[in-house]
Amino acid sequence: MKDEKDFEGLEKKQTDADRSPLRQRFLRPVDTANELKHLLWQELKLSKLIGGWIPAIPVYEQKMTLGRYAYLHNRNVKCLYERIQELPGGLGEKEWIPDLTNEAMERIFAAPDEKTFFLSYHFVLKKLYEQYDALMLRLDPILNLPTIDQITFIFVERETMLGWVWRQVQFASSNSEEETLLMMEWESYISAVWQAFETNARHQSGADAIIWPVTIAKNPAGPLPEKAKLEPRFPRYQGEKPIQSYSDSSMSVLHDSVKQMIYIYATEIFAGETLSTIYYYVDHMPLPFYFDMARHMWDEFRHSQMGMRRLEQLGYTVDQFKWLTGPGKDDVKQQFTELYSSLTMLGEACGFKKKRKSAEAFWKFGDVLSAVTVEFDLIDERRHIDFGTRWGPELYKKIDVIISFQEMAEKARMRRLTELETVPPEEIAKLAKNFPVFCGFHTSELAYNNY
Repeated sequence: MKDEKDFEGLEKKQTDADRSPLRQRFLRPVDTANELKHLLWQELKLSKLIGGWIPAIPVYEQKMTLGRYAYLHNRNVKCLYERIQELPGGLGEKEWIPDLTNEAMERIFAAPDEKTFFLSYHFVLKKLYEQYDALMLRLDPILNLPTIDQITFIFVERETMLGWVWRQVQFASSNSEEETLLMMEWESYISAVWQAFETNARHQSGADAIIWPVTIAKNPAGPLPEKAKLEPRFPRYQGEKPIQSYSDSSMSVLHDSVKQMIYIYATEIFAGETLSTIYYYVDHMPLPFYFDMARHMWDEFRHSQMGMRRLEQLGYTVDQFKWLTGPGKDDVKQQFTELYSSLTMLGEACGFKKKRKSAEAFWKFGDVLSAVTVEFDLIDERRHIDFGTRWGPELYKKIDVIISFQEMAEKARMRRLTELETVPPEEIAKLAKNFPVFCGFHTSELAYNNY
């Protein structure tokens, strides 16, 4: 652990030296930290904005890839953070995205539709890599090799990400003159915003001092849409919330089979979008919160993919099922604490018994891939409970509520039991304290003996 006294006075002593042309050729440790911070905040804001846009994107495959990319940008933040913490000044727990960076990125990503969103994403991605390239040219190959190593790791996904995002722009183009004009106008607009951002970042101006270009998007489609979107080939579940989760037989043709577990995995798009909206919406938390949240979010999208893949391998199509989607703007603004605690303390916590029994059944029926799928999920779910235990009470502090994770879990159970309207009010508090009994009310068993 570094001692701040070791670096005392370094920032003051560099003032006179900065006037020397020779000085501009070399980065001091404190210079390196400042350059990395500028990139870190852009990466974090980009990651959060992608999370906020996922519910606004209707195409399933695009949602899944964006969930992965939001996580990868967050992983870049973690790489930069680790190096910054080794350098003078480090990064304080209360430091946050500068107003200028936040305002510029919000303007660039307040796009009128998903096509212009992808145009914004590709534009910012290129600008980010240009900054990394410029910094790499300035880094001393021996003195600053630890920084070079971290950035080299960030570059691992560079071409894949640039290529995929560009293809979403390229193949989204239509022959419509109106849409082509919109794309051209949007590119001009975001270029002007970026120019204002770069110019004022160099002069360290505040966001309030800038006259920003006037946006052409009067009603942005994202981030945080009014309602989450999903392409029409996925029939929406329109019924009332069932007494027990997934107990409504109309949701799935696999209702009377252990393979219902595979369908449940596919529906975890709902959990992924719930987390992606919270990830975007909640600001000013410690960076480790975002590291855990991004991993949790990506895991849920990955679970949806593994369920969807297995359903297709088994010969099923999406129109044979009903599908849930994530919360909209008002839901997350009003209920982000409840959404997070319900997901971690109810949905995930009550699933272990069902999943272990499903894995055993799949092994018995000789369905190796389904069994292994469940086993990998169980590993993820244990981590997610740890995340919820750590961060749930911290989220409640955002609404000025001090609560332990045990109290948070009981509160979530009481809320669910009240929703059911089948439990006598005088029994709710007692049942909420009995976790195994509560899970019997909350979630249904599967037909483990029927493949």
